[in-house]
Amino acid sequence: MTEKIEMYKDLPEHLYELFDKMTDEAYELFLNKKYDESLKKYEECLGIFPDPKGDYGDYSNVIEWMIEKYLIIEDYQNAIMWVEKLGDYVKNKEIMGDWEFLRGIVYFESKDWNKSLNNFKAAVKKTGLRIFREQPEKYIDFYKNPDKYIKEQ
Repeated sequence: MTEKIEMYKDLPEHLYELFDKMTDEAYELFLNKKYDESLKKYEECLGIFPDPKGDYGDYSNVIEWMIEKYLIIEDYQNAIMWVEKLGDYVKNKEIMGDWEFLRGIVYFESKDWNKSLNNFKAAVKKTGLRIFREQPEKYIDFYKNPDKYIKEQ
């Protein structure tokens, strides 16, 4: 039996314009190294989504952007907090490995090798090795050679 893919809703047009403006501002703030202001703006953006917020793909996108930014500035504690929160909003995670893969990345970057490897394994089980396409080589290298990294700890 094939699993049914659950689809996300689009934001209503009047909210999408505000969403677009806010995320552009947050991005520009980050580029200008105003990291705290940028991340606060992303969080404010999460507040404009109607309930249930998880019905909107852009809600998950904002959280993913925040995680990416936290990783860039090496704030692993917040990256971990947001990647775990993201699990409450990602659709289709029982059949798609995207969330586990992102968790694998976050835990890899924070050097929690066991959690990273477990998440990469879960992602590969659902999606296959193609999940590593267009990703930095270090992630698949770790997946294939975890002892190399764990020994360096």
